[in-house]
Amino acid sequence: MNKKAKKSYTRYLKDPVLEPYYLQLDDYGYVLHRNIVAGESGRDYSQVIGYYNNLAGALKALAKNDSMSKSYDSIQAYIDNYESVINKLNQAYNI
Repeated sequence: MNKKAKKSYTRYLKDPVLEPYYLQLDDYGYVLHRNIVAGESGRDYSQVIGYYNNLAGALKALAKNDSMSKSYDSIQAYIDNYESVINKLNQAYNI
């Protein structure tokens, strides 16, 4: 019996709550991207943050990446920022 390979179609989840991030998804998982504007040229490009098996993992990575993109004066300030992003996602999506 000749089995044809299943095609994987790429789709996107773009939501104002996630900006500047968005998710690419296919039949196998999620890819978290961040939109970035290059300083000198002003060109927009997409940075891949990571690959995830489920939506919850991708959203936690978004919160971590967002928190790690800034400097803080204390560990508590970092934790507060991380929890703020998680709470925003929880309120928007009830995850």
